[in-house]
Amino acid sequence: MRIFIFCILLSVSFPVTAQLSHSDAANLLKNKGLEELAAYDMLKDLTANVGHRLSGSDGYEKAVVWGKKELEKAGADSVWLEPVMIPKWVRGNVERATALCGRMQYDLTVCALGGSVGTSKDGIKSEVVEVHSFEEVKALGSKAKGKIIFYNRAFDRTKVNTGEAYGGAVNQRTSGAIEAARVGAIGVLVRSMTNAIDDEPHTGAMRYNDSIPKIPAAAVSTIDANLLSELLHKERSVSVTLRLSAKTFADVPSYNVIGELRGTEFPKEIIVVGGHLDSWDKGTGAHDDGSGIVQSIEVIRLIKALKVKTKRTIRAVLYANEENGLKGGRAYAARERNHTENHIAAIESDAGGFLPHGFGVSTDSVRYEKIRAYGSLLEIVGADKIQRGGGGADISTLQSIGTVQIGLNPDSQRYFDYHHSNNDTIDKVHPRELELGSIAMSILAWVIAQDGLNN
Repeated sequence: MRIFIFCILLSVSFPVTAQLSHSDAANLLKNKGLEELAAYDMLKDLTANVGHRLSGSDGYEKAVVWGKKELEKAGADSVWLEPVMIPKWVRGNVERATALCGRMQYDLTVCALGGSVGTSKDGIKSEVVEVHSFEEVKALGSKAKGKIIFYNRAFDRTKVNTGEAYGGAVNQRTSGAIEAARVGAIGVLVRSMTNAIDDEPHTGAMRYNDSIPKIPAAAVSTIDANLLSELLHKERSVSVTLRLSAKTFADVPSYNVIGELRGTEFPKEIIVVGGHLDSWDKGTGAHDDGSGIVQSIEVIRLIKALKVKTKRTIRAVLYANEENGLKGGRAYAARERNHTENHIAAIESDAGGFLPHGFGVSTDSVRYEKIRAYGSLLEIVGADKIQRGGGGADISTLQSIGTVQIGLNPDSQRYFDYHHSNNDTIDKVHPRELELGSIAMSILAWVIAQDGLNN
């Protein structure tokens, strides 16, 4: 009789889990995620015990160890490190700027832009010229020779999506030094990339052209950018002394960190979830991109907890060096181009751990409509807004092999208040908002892993 009852129980329990519906899975993922809020606990640990994770730093190497351990704890079927060479740039201890206007002297709050060359011990000193576009720089011609160019193009506040405002201003940070050097300038100051009016400078990547002189570049806080602009409008001549001790070293070896749940029916069809493990050395990279990292690990943990194997493989990739080189994304994509796996979709979280609204999707119309239909499942976490156009810097490297690009779209209003600055710390992250993003990614990864995208 006991054997008979046991057989009945088996016939009842196994079909329920083996045939888990998308709706049931979504609810289970939601409930477990919100009950435990594990993503926030991971993020607290990452920011407190690892801290900032600039490529090439000891902090990044600690993060590699941390990421491998957390993926193993999450229950990944396999976890490994993928070698990659990454840049090493060190900010140094000196970041000072002083404006002289008549007999008045003003200390400006600045920080070196990522990749900037340093100055001599005495710094550079010259008259400042304010501009708002590269066209204005070009128009200066010989008048720019020996000057410091001050880029003061603010975010367009009429943009509801602050990412669009960032996109409309950021080229003065990334390419400003190149354009200024073309006309003979000896340095640049760049208004911080933020809507916030405060005294925190925001760093970020900048580039050089090897055929043009490399000149020092620093971000200036928005409060001091406004001050400097006011001084220039009142006086004919304002000079600035800028001192930076930044230095670039040879590339160093490091790793992407990877963990996966192996698919049962189509294990070589891969759904990537990911973010970048590195961060700038301002703050502790809580939103950028600690949030995306812990959300990707949480996808593994939540789906593992369903106790139902997915048909396709779900792989979390914690990318190296997104901030100042994209070496991790390129290394991963190069490996996959020479591999037998088929990366059918990639979901990236790199817009902060705020309340998720939905996903942006870049693919053909057929696959886009299939993903859009999953919006009804995502309604339970308020992330049902599926729109065209999306992805992320790291997963963009997979686009050439046909991988569908998907980016998590959280609320954007506060992100650039913190981005690349000392403000990017754990106290700016809400545990439930962060977890809801994890759940949304988990639901979408689950349904794509079960259904595929080709039928």
